[in-house]
Amino acid sequence: MSTRDHQTVPLAVLLKRELANEKVEKPEILHGQANQSKKGEDFTLVKTECQRVAGDGVTTYSVFGLFDGHNGSAAAIYTKENLLNNVTAAIPPDLNRDEWLAALPRALVAGFVKTDKDFQSKAQLSGTTVTFVIIEGWVVTVASVGDSRCILESAEGDIYYLSADHRLDCNEEEEARVTSSGGEVARLHTGGGAEVGPKRFWPGGLCISRSIGDVDVGEIIVPVPYVKQIKLSTAGGRLVIASDGVWDSISSEMALDCCRGIPAEAAATQIVKEAVQLKGLRDDTTCIVVDMLPQEKPPASLPPPKKHVKGVLKSMFRKKASESSSQSEKEYAKPDVVEELFEEGSAILSERLDTKYPLCNMFKLFMCAVCQVEIKPEEGISIHAGSSNSRKLRPWDGPFLCLSCQEKREAMEGKRSSGDKHSSESE
Repeated sequence: MSTRDHQTVPLAVLLKRELANEKVEKPEILHGQANQSKKGEDFTLVKTECQRVAGDGVTTYSVFGLFDGHNGSAAAIYTKENLLNNVTAAIPPDLNRDEWLAALPRALVAGFVKTDKDFQSKAQLSGTTVTFVIIEGWVVTVASVGDSRCILESAEGDIYYLSADHRLDCNEEEEARVTSSGGEVARLHTGGGAEVGPKRFWPGGLCISRSIGDVDVGEIIVPVPYVKQIKLSTAGGRLVIASDGVWDSISSEMALDCCRGIPAEAAATQIVKEAVQLKGLRDDTTCIVVDMLPQEKPPASLPPPKKHVKGVLKSMFRKKASESSSQSEKEYAKPDVVEELFEEGSAILSERLDTKYPLCNMFKLFMCAVCQVEIKPEEGISIHAGSSNSRKLRPWDGPFLCLSCQEKREAMEGKRSSGDKHSSESE
């Protein structure tokens, strides 16, 4: 064959063909939401068909966010409008699907911290919890601060907790982190000296230890999210994302039981109705239900009535995979059911922004890994500077932080004074 018989194909066309041929089976995603408002401080974000590779129409993902504000709605509104852009800006371009998913947990950390930093610069005193869910194919990634909750019921009938409760009443690790950083944790005292209500952080009186905003209570209340990434089986499952107005009234099992067998939109309404009927409308009560279904099957009632939650499996899923070693736990680690890909909840940024991938692929050189501002080489501070990283990384190894993000990191980790702190309306 002569050379003139060869046809040159532009690289962009080849890449688009490759993307189209990835053949990543995707679920059909059906969703619904419901709300009963008490203070008007709960907000939601629902975006389907977001494009991982702009303009290709193939690499789509969905985003569901719940923002439960306190001391006003400003932080919740700001976070709803800016968090997704801040997360995607922290993901380097030109990654393939596997690299994009692997970069997502670290990008979520950077996005949360940047959103908090930018909002605090506005000097508004409100704060917000955040539960942020990204679904790409059968991979579900959840990042959360505060006490809203995301749970999953798989098609096989098992319940998984995909978020962490950063409530001082029930999270001993967070209470220890707060007190070791110089904060005080105590209940309200009545005139007679008796203690009432939940544990709170002082000064400020917040019941939670992580949020976005809350500039007036100091840096000990951190925006660094707990992140969990899982892969569902192709049988699918149902997500329930709800604010504490739901979870203060009903359990996860009750929420799933009350709406089993009905479509997502009706399910969200039923969960809110159940919560309000039980204890009254004492707080903003918001719920998003997301069904992930096999494409070839009709949207039947998902999931069907199933067995009770396995206590061993539920407790196993709260741990990292490396910690699940007993034989009884291994019996439940069935293939092609729900696979845990990533879990991390540390408040230490040097642990959360570290990466096994080459830095040139994961972080832009001379860009702050959190706020994405351009920094001069002599101004950047390595995320590893001053840390006791077990891998003995050198302090000049990236990724790098700008000076203001380094200061925020030191304040969050209790390495310097947080400055004057004032009272804030409780969560």
